[in-house]
Amino acid sequence: MKILTWNCRYVFRNIRFAAPPVGDLRWAKPAPPQPNSTLHDGSYGPKCIQSAVRGLNLVGPGNTSPVGAAINQFLGGIPVPLFQGGDEDCLFLDVYVPRKAIKNPKLKLPVLVWIYGGAYLFGSKDTLQPHLPFYDGSGMMGKAKYDMIFVAMNYRLGSYGWLAGTTVEAEAVPNAGLWDQRAAFEWVRDYIHLLGGDPKQVTAMGESAGAGSIIHHLVGNGGKLDPLFSKAIAQSPAYQPLWDRIGVVQETFDRFSSLAGCRGKGVACLRAADAATLARANQQLIAQQAPGTMAVGPTPDGSFIRQLPLLELHTGNYWKGIESMILSHTADESSLFVSGAVQTDADFSALLDTAFPYYTRTEGLNAKIEAFYPPVSSKKPKYATQTARVTAFLRESCFTCQNRYLAEGIGESKVWAMQYSVFPGWHGSDLLATFFPTSLAAADTKSLLDDLAALMVPALAPFVAGISGALQSYFASYVTTGDPNTHRAILNLPPSVHWGHPSVASEAMQGVVNVGDWGFGIISDTQNQRTPCSFWREWAAAVTSLGGYSPPGSVVSQGLVAVNVNVSRNYRGGNADG
Repeated sequence: MKILTWNCRYVFRNIRFAAPPVGDLRWAKPAPPQPNSTLHDGSYGPKCIQSAVRGLNLVGPGNTSPVGAAINQFLGGIPVPLFQGGDEDCLFLDVYVPRKAIKNPKLKLPVLVWIYGGAYLFGSKDTLQPHLPFYDGSGMMGKAKYDMIFVAMNYRLGSYGWLAGTTVEAEAVPNAGLWDQRAAFEWVRDYIHLLGGDPKQVTAMGESAGAGSIIHHLVGNGGKLDPLFSKAIAQSPAYQPLWDRIGVVQETFDRFSSLAGCRGKGVACLRAADAATLARANQQLIAQQAPGTMAVGPTPDGSFIRQLPLLELHTGNYWKGIESMILSHTADESSLFVSGAVQTDADFSALLDTAFPYYTRTEGLNAKIEAFYPPVSSKKPKYATQTARVTAFLRESCFTCQNRYLAEGIGESKVWAMQYSVFPGWHGSDLLATFFPTSLAAADTKSLLDDLAALMVPALAPFVAGISGALQSYFASYVTTGDPNTHRAILNLPPSVHWGHPSVASEAMQGVVNVGDWGFGIISDTQNQRTPCSFWREWAAAVTSLGGYSPPGSVVSQGLVAVNVNVSRNYRGGNADG
């Protein structure tokens, strides 16, 4: 393995934690790696196969104008290395270890395990390194005075990691990406003690898809499967509701099979297909998706993931061994995903019909969404523009309400809540502060990051390192002590504030720490209000019951529509290899 040393820590690169998921191991649980009697120097460790999000908004509100839409389309068509390349043989992890642990492996240091985001379509354990510190654990390790270990893993993406539906349930394994992540946690459980880590002190941390994955691990097997971590930091947890295993989800599998030349031939044909054919089919499947929607992602399968996590949290079916969580979101989670093509009320209706077709539409549940997010053409419109309407719809259905569901389900006394508002406050903009290498300050790295800081926060570059340092001190304190306040940066510019537990009793969540351009404060968080979050929980309960996907004994009541069918008739699914 490749070993790098820098500033009191070693980095073990590209440790293989599972066998290459190729051939018969495609859409299967990750298998143990084969014994290797030769030296692995760490030079080989590709990222998983990547694809870009369809219709990503790169120009903000400007994409609603014809010129802005044209510019956005142009930018979206430029080949970006972040969304390209990769290999099926990609199940590797990196481990950042303090020198003190190498000298004394009996230290039993706490471990932080990072799960990257990227809409379940792109990303890797070392995205953009060495040009940017994504995802280098050195900053937080420094804030922890090197009393922690940092681990980052790869997991399968796109069609490779998230195909589901009845065929996959019968012949393979849905949610392969989640099983990859679990295999990495199993590696930590089994081997981290050799590097001075304590497998009983593991904190999971993720952003966007990574944080959404953490939620799914918490409800694994209806909360009966140990996720192999006892604490978690979830930044902007996100996933699109996918649940119709017999309908929409199965049709996605059928479309992918057709693109790969395997229509009607099952998983065996896909496992025998050549790599180039599958990669092309994966890109085509994603490219066909309507802007603002996702073809694949975590999906209930009636076994590992029984139903949508917000319903499992509401019924108490989550891992009770979770000690606590840090929950955060940005000030503007959804603008990156708002298509400027949605200009009229009819466009909004079409977007809903594309995202939630068939019985969701015919039973009137899409109409319920339109009533909750009323048309711009209403006599007393709630939204000034269609963009504002779509922004609210996406924010509450896919992003911020996840934090409220977790706080309500696990209990407000076990969580700390945060909003990241540093300009521009977009989804993912908190990553620079999270991984800014404040403890390194190498000349070449520092100059680049100072330039980036000036771009992200005009005229406030000196504050970015300070904001990053305080933010990282919260996280490092939480990893090492279970409380973000114990070792938070007080003598800091700007100083941190005492971080208390939130209250979810009122419409807005109270007692939330806000990270702003000028520092830290306590706010009333209006981004995940009780009324819209309750609406989406009822909506999720309705579509689950109407489809017959509700686990017996864990049916969530709702008042949106009448359900006159067996709510569990299609519930049981499974994983073909157990």
